[in-house]
Amino acid sequence: MPSGWGAVVPLNVGFALAGIVVVFGVRALIAVVTTRDYFGKHVRRVEALGFRERTVEVRDGVRLNIAEGPANGIPLLLIPGQGSVWQEYAKAIPQLVDRFRVVAVDVHGHGRSSWDAADYTCVQIADDLARLIDQVFGEPVAVAGHSSGGLIAARLAAAHPGEVRAVLLEDPPFFATEPDRVDRTFVGIDVYAHVSSFLAQDAEDDWVCWYLRHSYWKRLLGPIWPALTRSVVRQRRADPGCLPVVRWVSVSINRIWESISHPYDLRFTTAFIDNSWFVALDQPQTLAAIECPTVFVKATTRYNRQGVLLAALSDDDLARVESLLPDNRTVRVRSSHDVHFAKTGAYVQALEQLVER
Repeated sequence: MPSGWGAVVPLNVGFALAGIVVVFGVRALIAVVTTRDYFGKHVRRVEALGFRERTVEVRDGVRLNIAEGPANGIPLLLIPGQGSVWQEYAKAIPQLVDRFRVVAVDVHGHGRSSWDAADYTCVQIADDLARLIDQVFGEPVAVAGHSSGGLIAARLAAAHPGEVRAVLLEDPPFFATEPDRVDRTFVGIDVYAHVSSFLAQDAEDDWVCWYLRHSYWKRLLGPIWPALTRSVVRQRRADPGCLPVVRWVSVSINRIWESISHPYDLRFTTAFIDNSWFVALDQPQTLAAIECPTVFVKATTRYNRQGVLLAALSDDDLARVESLLPDNRTVRVRSSHDVHFAKTGAYVQALEQLVER
């Protein structure tokens, strides 16, 4: 053994451990700074730009809540995904207002819009949004839909071509949501399964608290998950309407529970589980019927070790979508599912390129 080896090894180990501590300390400090008010600050900025909420009665007894800003340009309707409210777009809106007249909507069963399970079908929602466009804009609009909002946007463009001039489809789950596929997807084994189990019990009345204790995420995040869960549950117990924040982890991790904390009707999800949301919706036919220009924004495709799809749709699904859309350009973004929030610049650029066509 070389002279002094016994002293060198502990010294090197000590430096390595110190380096690890410093790295994690710096990351924790960055997280503390960046997660502070990471969601609310964007909403307040949008409000400062002049955006105001109001409800619009699109047919008897059905009211849709919208946020609308200055009439600065091209009319644009933003449609959030399942479980999300219009405020989800608050980070992107300031980069859109100079060129677009932006209106963001709470879809049926979300936020301050009507909660009536009889309306929770893609076809009905698209028909009501066509009425909304006519009442609020009075002219054809560009439409951008995220996730299930992308499915709605596609149906809206196909069934109401006179109302839609261009469509941005942000990572919508085409084909992966079909009954023979969904049990091999993250949303099927995680969200859908836990919504069903939550609604079948009466011991816990807070959906967020229930979900975090059972979520698939605990397998991915390992030993830190119980600490995260305790913090979130404590905040929800103190204020059931809050958007919980854990300051010492990243915004992307906080988005796990923030994205399910917005006010929405879980019966909207059960419509996906029993497939009633897709009644009268032929996905290939819908895509092929869209006459206006489209941009498909595809987030990163990921699988777990068991082959479960952790993304909204696979690359094969995307290829099928591309083969059906008559006038499409695809934009791939290394991003989580919520591209408008995670990679806002790329999202805005895709919208601008769409309307230039």
